[in-house]
Amino acid sequence: MTVSKTLVRASRRMTFCSRAAVVAVPASTVALFLFPDHFHMLGPIGAHYGHLLYGSVPLTDRLAALVFAMIPTAIATWGLLALARLFQQFAAGEVFSNDSLKALGTIAAALFWNVIASLATEPPITYFLTHARHFYTQITLGPDDAELLFLAGIAFVIARVMAEARNVAEENAKFV
Repeated sequence: MTVSKTLVRASRRMTFCSRAAVVAVPASTVALFLFPDHFHMLGPIGAHYGHLLYGSVPLTDRLAALVFAMIPTAIATWGLLALARLFQQFAAGEVFSNDSLKALGTIAAALFWNVIASLATEPPITYFLTHARHFYTQITLGPDDAELLFLAGIAFVIARVMAEARNVAEENAKFV
């Protein structure tokens, strides 16, 4: 399929940005836990528990919390890798290919499972960040989680619509 030069350029740029995020997201998560007093500008990474993350929390407790924080981070990274593959496919003119649809489905799954993993790992993270001072644990379902779940649903539906469109196009091509 021939695609516009604008789509190719934009897709190449977004491939680069997605690949950069594959490195930046885990690195910034680690930095936030190792050097919390210096990286509070990265607060959205730990939006649910960032208010509990300070340099005064013992390093061993921050490292234990980091282990749990890396679970949703790994899922987000999996989604970013799929996003890079999707943009690569678009840049190659493969908008409705099986690989593009598979990548879009993976992105939807990563968005969904990232929210679930974030909810599941929040109690142990907050425990490790607070147990030295007082026992505290939390589970927070915020607007950002609802937005991600909504985006996961959108990506899933778009993938299904694209698959249907591809099937209709293949069926129509048989009649010509």
